[in-house]
Amino acid sequence: MDAAKTPHSANPWTADISDENTKITTSSLLLVLEGVAVATKAPGKYVEPLVEWLQQRQHTSDAANNPDAALPFREWLAAIISNPRNCNDGTRQLVQVTLAVALLREKARGGQNLDGASIDSIWSPIYEAIISARDTELQFTVSRSAQGFLAVPLCSLVKDGRIQELWRLHTWLPDGQRGVSEEVCIHAHQPYGQSWILLGSGTDCTFEVDTPADSSLTTHAVYECCYCAADGKQNGTGYQTHQMSSTIRSTGRLVRVTPASRISHSRDMTYSVPGGAYHRSIVPGGRLHATLFVFDAHRGYDDAAAVLGPKDGGEWVQPRDPDGITAEVLAQIVDATRKWEQAHGAASEGDDEHDTVMGYYRYFRGMALLKDEGQESALQYLNPPESCTPAQAFTHEPSMQHQTYITELMKAGVVSS
Repeated sequence: MDAAKTPHSANPWTADISDENTKITTSSLLLVLEGVAVATKAPGKYVEPLVEWLQQRQHTSDAANNPDAALPFREWLAAIISNPRNCNDGTRQLVQVTLAVALLREKARGGQNLDGASIDSIWSPIYEAIISARDTELQFTVSRSAQGFLAVPLCSLVKDGRIQELWRLHTWLPDGQRGVSEEVCIHAHQPYGQSWILLGSGTDCTFEVDTPADSSLTTHAVYECCYCAADGKQNGTGYQTHQMSSTIRSTGRLVRVTPASRISHSRDMTYSVPGGAYHRSIVPGGRLHATLFVFDAHRGYDDAAAVLGPKDGGEWVQPRDPDGITAEVLAQIVDATRKWEQAHGAASEGDDEHDTVMGYYRYFRGMALLKDEGQESALQYLNPPESCTPAQAFTHEPSMQHQTYITELMKAGVVSS
């Protein structure tokens, strides 16, 4: 077995989607598919058969009276896989992400609440697509956000540098290496944002921002953001899905910032951030936290949104390099930890992560490094000095899955039998 892979039993074509009430239109699927193709840099050979099939459905005699007929997730899945052209690797992963995002999109815009089972049913096909994409030409990429998390784009619809919809997986790792400066953490988004918590907890802090007549009362300067695309070309303020870095520069305009609220959010909860609302997210350095997040201009947009920083500051550059962490590793960590939290509960606020959760993080990160960079790089995670090793964490909580992990460590020569 590939040392960086972990066995999984779920059948990617029989996702457990119990929702039979939320229906997805053909036009919605076509739009989401366009965004998934951009996010994953999908080649035409994966995308075109799906587009052709969906467009043909809109022009069949059966659909003459309703060319945009809507179906629930399960019926769409059955219809799509009935066509052999849609069943090859690459196209299959596109279908999984497209259907999952489209379902969450319909629920979000309809103001529907999601319980844990509903979030599971959306996360499951996304997880399956990411971990099975290695042998395809899809690219689930990872970038480091200036706000401290690692982001995996799932669906990106951007027009003339302006975000229409951007769906992503956000993950804060429990290594404290967040790559964020406390001086420039308060910010606003141009599009409306909504987050669904997959695991862990975080605190969303909001702020009131105004311009007092007395400049001595100001506390921050307003900074504008520009992006450097993955090809190294500076692109001004227009958003780029795949970036090399971002830079914020002071505009010289001074404002007063006043704390307004602090609200904690945990597993299976959701919260929203209106466009133009200033806020910051706090996740302690020793904690793991993950969310599914969307920027949706359909639900609001504020052109004036910016980043706030020191009054006397100049500029900050945020490299997007994820330090070798792949989307596959993030998905494995998130899925394993979400299942563990379901059985054990999340760590109390203020505490560091449980040894088993840290074991998951170190195991998946270390096994990926073992394959790509060799044992020396991997040992800092698989056999860390003065810290609980993955083998020790799994031994403390014996299970069939944990025994599988230990067996993989033995095969890799990291622990003895």
